[in-house]
Amino acid sequence: MTTTETVDAVVKLLAPHIGDTMARSATEAHCQKLGMAASSPPRPDQLDALLGKLGGGLNIFLGRDKSASVIGEVRQALTALEGKR
Repeated sequence: MTTTETVDAVVKLLAPHIGDTMARSATEAHCQKLGMAASSPPRPDQLDALLGKLGGGLNIFLGRDKSASVIGEVRQALTALEGKR
């Protein structure tokens, strides 16, 4: 799984809650800050950091409980996507 595939999977799950544009821009910005190159596979520590950053932002829009639920769904989707490889 590349970072680009990761971003696409995350955006698909976040967009219903915060909109496609915000989901994509936030995810891409955090990936860039974490040094995640688009064509490279993200390291587990980078994925954990990404989901932590996104979860913190979602708390503002969705509240802590819903944010934790959505990030859990994202984590499951990324695990499933990685398992298909």
